[in-house]
Amino acid sequence: MNESNKNNNTQETASREVPRDLPELDEADVVAALSHQNLSWAHGFMDAYRTGETLWVEGVHIQKVTEDTVRCIAVVDHWLPFSGLMVMKVAFEAANIELELAPYTLVMPYIAVEEGGSGDDNGSVPGLEVA
Repeated sequence: MNESNKNNNTQETASREVPRDLPELDEADVVAALSHQNLSWAHGFMDAYRTGETLWVEGVHIQKVTEDTVRCIAVVDHWLPFSGLMVMKVAFEAANIELELAPYTLVMPYIAVEEGGSGDDNGSVPGLEVA
């Protein structure tokens, strides 16, 4: 493999970084992020979770740090979780809650799930054996 191909392969497999690679939201997404429902969710998270507790939501792993701080500890390397994290960032900031990202956020590799691939190789689904 020549040096040029090596660099191209490295670029293709390079993981994104947070917050550098968070997408810009379009106007509709900003309106949604600032909606009463999302601001209520942000306040509800802070109210329902104790310091140190975590929540996985749509490929984003967040942790309550203090009464006014949340930390993103992991995000899946896929456009949907990255977009969701940006929506959370806008909502938390609008609710006067700090969302900590760098250097705490790990970007986890995305692993595609095959359609209908929940069983083993012969197509059976694990379950209770009946004699």
